[in-house]
This record gives sequence, structure tokens and C-alpha cells, in this order.
Amino acid sequence: MIVTSYDYFLQKYDLALLLKRYKEIILIPHSDDDDYLLNHTVRPLLDKFEKVHLVTNPVYDKRNRVIYELVVRKNKSIRITTVYDFCERFLKKVYIPDDITEINPNLLSVPTFGRRVRYPKKIIDVTISIVLFLCTLPLWILSFFRIKLQSPGPVFFYQERVGMDNKLFHCIKFRSMGLDAEQNGAAFSKKKDSRIFPYGSFMRMTRIDELPQIINIFRRDLSLIGPRPERLVFTETFDETIPYYNFRHNVKPGITGYAQVMYSYGAGVYDARHKLMYDLYYIKNWTLFLELKIILLTAVVIFGKRGR
Repeated sequence: MIVTSYDYFLQKYDLALLLKRYKEIILIPHSDDDDYLLNHTVRPLLDKFEKVHLVTNPVYDKRNRVIYELVVRKNKSIRITTVYDFCERFLKKVYIPDDITEINPNLLSVPTFGRRVRYPKKIIDVTISIVLFLCTLPLWILSFFRIKLQSPGPVFFYQERVGMDNKLFHCIKFRSMGLDAEQNGAAFSKKKDSRIFPYGSFMRMTRIDELPQIINIFRRDLSLIGPRPERLVFTETFDETIPYYNFRHNVKPGITGYAQVMYSYGAGVYDARHKLMYDLYYIKNWTLFLELKIILLTAVVIFGKRGR
């Protein structure tokens, strides 16, 4: 398989998945000298295989035509797929261009959830939230006292987040950081964050700190599954630097989501773009099976203690 696009959208999980299907994957990154790159990278490898799957990005039309001519000249069998279709069909995520001006034709519009989706999601949200609250009530009580002992101050942490249709709401969590955590301004949390007290670290690893968001579900701010709600200071930056970022606000955000279980911990624009690929796939291709799959994968993450 030959991919004529930036290789940033292929993660380790993607490569492992593709190597089960293809013998070799050739990534053609951006270059100002395509002729040299093709002659020294692609041509020698074409002799090894009889069939070639060319994944093209129309932005690099010249490069695509040169590869196609090389393949045909060698009487090889070639299959051509755009990177937009390839990502959704094989990698189960939506291709987000690196360039803010590049257009993904599969994203001319992203539908909001209609009744067919909203009703089953609402049933799942309410049912699981009630069961989860009753089953975890001892953890609420335990967390109340442990937080008070290790970090005097409020037990709950209220933070303004961006919800559906860009409306702001207060996300409720168990406080896992000291009271002076943001004295130097807003910042993404990170692994081994010095602002987090010991029990706070345990809560974040096991996702116990997320439990109070059940209240947000009852308030209709959140859904159980959906794009993770971000802070306004970050979404404003992402809207300016990541194509189609605002599409994720077409639906309610969630306590957990497709991006949360498919993409490892990360922060910043690079990781936000990768997560958006999964979020938009979830919105575009919602099914009850996908919803239940995310719930199951979330349980695997929690019990595997793969915290953020």
C-alpha cells in the first residue's frame, strides 16, 4: 500500500491494523522534490509486489499521477482510494487535513443527532447513570473524606466547559488538584502532574473523579458518550487551527467517548486533531453497536487503570 499524504494520521494502532492486511506500507510525506522521493522510495519497492493499493490525497495530484504511471508501466494491478474514504472505511475515523484551507469532501456537512439517535441515547444515559450512581455511592462517600484529608477545601470542582451549540456549562468533578493549581493560568493536565495530590492521582487513573458528571447528565448538559467537553480558552484556539473542529459541538459532549478510548493520553493541537478524527467519525457513523462498544471499551480502560 502506498499513502500519498502526510503520515501524521497513522498512529501505531493504525499501522498494526493495516499490516494485517498489507505486506508493506509506504508513506510518502510532504516534499519539495517529489521526483527524487518517488524514484528513490517508490520505484525500487514496486518490483516487490504485483498488487498496489494507492491511497491518494487530491492535494498532491502530480505525485499521484507519477505513481500511477509507474505502476501501470510495470504492468502492476492498482487500486486507488482517496485518503478521505480510506480513513473512514479502514481506520474508522475521519481524515482531518493538516492545512486549515484544505477541504475534506466527506465533511461538507456533519449531521446532528436526530430522533433516531437521541431517543436510544437518552434511554442509555438515564438508565446507566442511575445504576452507576447507586453502585458507586460508597465511592462518593469515600472520596469526600479522602479529598478533605489530603487537600482541605471544596470536594467538588466546577469548571466551565463548551457544550452543544457552543453553549457554556459547569462541568462537575471531584477535585483532584490543589486549590492553587491554575494560579499561572489554564493549562492541560499531564502525566505525573505535580498539581495533583495522591488520592487525586488515584481518582484520575480510575476515573473516579468523573463520577459527579452524572449530575451533568441529569441536568442535560452531558451525554454518557460524546466528544469530551473542552474549556473555552482551548476551543477558541482549536477552532482557528484545526479544520472542522467546531463540528464536534453539533452534539452533546460526553463523559467518555470514541476518541477517549481509541486515542492515548495527549494534549495540545496535535492531539486535539487526532481526537477530532474519532469524534467526527462517531457523529457521522453513529450506531447502537458503536455506542455499546465505547461503553465496553471505557470499562476496559477503567479496570485496566489506563488513566489520563
